[in-house]
Amino acid sequence: MKHWMCAAGALALTGAAHAQSSVTLYGLIDTSVRYTTHETANGSGKLQMTEGLLTGSRWGLRADEDLGGGRKAFTQLESGFSPDTGSSLQGGRLFGRTALVGLKGDWGTVTLGRQYTVAHDVMSSYESMALANVSIVGYQGSNYTGLRQDNLLKYTYTLGPWQTELGYTFGEVSGSTRAGSTAAAALIYAQGPLMLAGVFQQSRDVTTSFFGLSIPASRQNVWSAGGTYQLGKSMLYFGFTSSALDVADYRNRAVYIGAKVPLTPALTFITTLTGDRVKHQGDSGNRFTGAAALDYSFSKRTDVYASIDYTSVRGAWATLASLPNFATPFFGYSSRLGVMAGLRHKF
Repeated sequence: MKHWMCAAGALALTGAAHAQSSVTLYGLIDTSVRYTTHETANGSGKLQMTEGLLTGSRWGLRADEDLGGGRKAFTQLESGFSPDTGSSLQGGRLFGRTALVGLKGDWGTVTLGRQYTVAHDVMSSYESMALANVSIVGYQGSNYTGLRQDNLLKYTYTLGPWQTELGYTFGEVSGSTRAGSTAAAALIYAQGPLMLAGVFQQSRDVTTSFFGLSIPASRQNVWSAGGTYQLGKSMLYFGFTSSALDVADYRNRAVYIGAKVPLTPALTFITTLTGDRVKHQGDSGNRFTGAAALDYSFSKRTDVYASIDYTSVRGAWATLASLPNFATPFFGYSSRLGVMAGLRHKF
């Protein structure tokens, strides 16, 4: 009888442990038809089916376990793909968007693995089209700092309206603890309708995260500040970013504003404006980008949208945008117009 009772108790405890754990499969597909001008050296436009505007398509797994005492262990694996072809993104990695494990408690949250940078976490929070899948329009921070990094350790702690976030990326270079590394720190304040944030990130031996270009290994200092303000049902966005690459000698100063305005319960207007000045080897130039979109939600999981964006470049910016491998090449032209319509579904 005692053996039977012990076995029953063990089964009950096992069931309770499983009840405190969960695994979630999730994802979304965002696909659009887009037309852009000046897509070739002779000035021809291009009509194409491509990734959507609002968010990158992905699927993933989230798992967590309640450890008791307010503690939780969790993990996330996320894979990006191109919906028009089905091919994997992020260089063909199985989980190129995210692959992390973490612990959360009263003392804060620690995550380890391939994940979004501290700069991305903060800078994307005050851009109205931060997650846009058109690199010249969306999240300006990705053009300066990259979206994600491998071997990243992050710590986050929240106290009242304040939140601090620290990050360190291991360079994994033999004989040096600093080569190829990144260190970042951020402070966020959120109270009522106002959110303010600032971040500083220093990366060593940067070669590819600057608008997709291959540059001489450089130390990069990026700092940014901005915020949001909720005005009724609308959200206003504002921010400033400074980026400096020492050896490559690129220095950028960008200012951006934006808004999300619900026109009806189902229809939202989104807009963003960005001005960016670059200095390089004694030359300088400006970039201006403006975009607007209408997003109509059929449900919480399905929406359709249409957008228009315009970018002009002058001086050193025109030279930069004409270089091979630039994220959105201009082929020697000084402007580009894009229009697109898309469909997104989440699961």
